[in-house]
Amino acid sequence: MMNNELSNQCSPEVTNEDILQAMKKIPGYLDITPADFMEIYQVAYAHAVERLRSSIKAEHIMTKIVITIKENASLADTAKIMASHNFSGIPVLNDENQVSGIISENDFLKQMNPSGQPSFMHVVLQCLEVKGYVALNLKTLSAKDIMSSPPISVKTTTPIREVANILDTHHINRVPVLDENMNLTGIIARSDLVQSVCWPTTKGDKGNETSQ
Repeated sequence: MMNNELSNQCSPEVTNEDILQAMKKIPGYLDITPADFMEIYQVAYAHAVERLRSSIKAEHIMTKIVITIKENASLADTAKIMASHNFSGIPVLNDENQVSGIISENDFLKQMNPSGQPSFMHVVLQCLEVKGYVALNLKTLSAKDIMSSPPISVKTTTPIREVANILDTHHINRVPVLDENMNLTGIIARSDLVQSVCWPTTKGDKGNETSQ
């Protein structure tokens, strides 16, 4: 569901301040013709979008209901939860209910492939070339054994532009959102950014919907 306040900003309104800032960025004397005005408008619009990008924080687009597992959860139970919710990744909590790691499909694939390659086709090749059950060793392991740790996280006040940079820099598909006490308060997936107005053109608020 779209948050009303945020959805009103889906098409940023160009303000006088945006136009003023745009005019300051255009060098030389301005003889206002339609072409000049269009140039000013384009720069002003870019300024408005940049302003909007800076104003939207992680808390505005994060999924607020987060499905988690404990460190001692078996991989069978972990896989069941991920499969039933159609998740590709899920946060792992320690005994203090703080995020200690993230477990994803890639972590399963790496564990199933002796070469450590997180590739589905590498696992298929392993199944075809090797006799036996390639996932057999997973039955004795827990979430803590294969999770990615320490987890990369963001704060509720982190601008979504910075969130996007973190996902791209670390080549990850989701990031937990922590409050000022380092407690899990939400999660942001790439799909949340795609649906946001700033990434690249539309913005949504997932609210209580789950998207991990």
